[in-house]
Amino acid sequence: MLKSLLRQKEFDTIFTGNYSRLYMYALHLTNDSEISRDIVSDVFSQLWEDFSSIDKSTVHAYLTTNVRHKCIDHLRHLIVVSRYSETYLNEAEQFYTDTSDEREQEHLIENMLSELPLITRQILEECYLHQHKYSEVAQKMNISPNTVKKHISKALKILRTKFNGEKNVTDIPE
Repeated sequence: MLKSLLRQKEFDTIFTGNYSRLYMYALHLTNDSEISRDIVSDVFSQLWEDFSSIDKSTVHAYLTTNVRHKCIDHLRHLIVVSRYSETYLNEAEQFYTDTSDEREQEHLIENMLSELPLITRQILEECYLHQHKYSEVAQKMNISPNTVKKHISKALKILRTKFNGEKNVTDIPE
C-alpha cells in the first residue's frame, strides 16, 4: 500500500512537472491542441504502465522522445489520409466524368435510333441488342432473312451517316 502511494506521488510529480512542456512541444509539432492533448495523455498513460521499469533519471528524455515519435506518427497518418483523399477525389471525378460522357453517348444513340423507320429499328434491336440471328428475326417477324439483312444494312448506313454528322457538329470549335 505504501509502495503504491509512493509510486502515485512520484508519478504525479513527474506529470505536473512535465505536462505543460510536453503539451507545448506537441502543439508546436502538430499545430492541433486536441491532438496534442491526446498525444501527451497517451505518453503519460504509457509511462504509468511502464513506470516500475523506467529509470527515473531519464524520464524527461523518455517523455520527450515518446511525444516526438507520436507526433511524427500522427503527421505520417495525416499524409496517408491526404493521399487517400486526393486519390479518392480524382477517381470519383473521373467516374462522374466518364458516366456523363457515357450518358451523352447513350442519349445520342437513342436519338439516332428513334429516327430510324420502325421496322428497321425493330430488326436492328433484335439482331444487335437481343443478339438474335437473322434467320430467327426473319422467322419471328415473318419476313425473309434477306429482308432482315437489307434492313440491317439500311440501319447501319443511316446510323453511320447520322453519327458522323453529329460528331462533326460537336467537334467544331466555338
